[in-house]
Amino acid sequence: MSTLMAVLLAVAGQDDATPTPPPAPEQESPPEASAPAPKAQAPEVYRVRLAVDIPIIVAGGGVGLARILFENKLARISCPCDSASINRLDRWTVGYHSQVASVAADATVYGVLIALPIVDLLDLGFGRALGEDVVVYVEALAVTTAIQNATNFIVARPRPRSYAGDPAFINTGEGYVSFYAGHVSTVSAGLAVVALTIRKRYGEQVWPWIVGALITASVAVERVASGHHFPTDVTVGAVAGTTVGLAVPWLHFRRGETHVQIAPLGVNGLGLVGAF
Repeated sequence: MSTLMAVLLAVAGQDDATPTPPPAPEQESPPEASAPAPKAQAPEVYRVRLAVDIPIIVAGGGVGLARILFENKLARISCPCDSASINRLDRWTVGYHSQVASVAADATVYGVLIALPIVDLLDLGFGRALGEDVVVYVEALAVTTAIQNATNFIVARPRPRSYAGDPAFINTGEGYVSFYAGHVSTVSAGLAVVALTIRKRYGEQVWPWIVGALITASVAVERVASGHHFPTDVTVGAVAGTTVGLAVPWLHFRRGETHVQIAPLGVNGLGLVGAF
């Protein structure tokens, strides 16, 4: 009996000594999907000062309005005139009067000038960057309009259709504002602003400059074919407009902050040290 009790106690001791199985590992819950990062805002590339920019825009628009209201009074009517006095580069265009080309040039210029800020809106959305872009764009158009109209009345060059004796031009102020081409200078200015803005915001891009050159060239050809301008008029117009379209945005570019402080220079001197 005692032997049986000893065996039972030994078995019970072995059961107690059996190690407890390790707990099952906890299943990791799948990571929660991270929220999409907010869309980065387009960088602001211009710094505008409305106290300066708005008067410039108003002044440029005022010059354009003055042409509409007082063109016949400001123009110097000088024809009938002899086409033999025209330089050889331009003389061959006398007699051109394509109405289709005239309508095409108007549609191209006004369509492009309206479309450009709309495309900018679709790219940026409403915000400070868009507002600054529009101010610079409109200011460039206003400046080029003012310079072009002033030049028109100062030079007072007859249009090709005035040399040809076209009654719609020969007796009106509109017939004596050939130099330089307003359609070409205006559209080239607007396209230059956009191309430079794209370059500043997104890095060097070639295609905006190619598209701008093609559109400007098409308007230039159409204005010559319609009898409104000589080749030299549209050439100078393209150069003048592009120059303004590059200069106005460049003057508004945001640049790095300037930090200047006075620091010792040598043993007994002081100097200005700055980060630009």
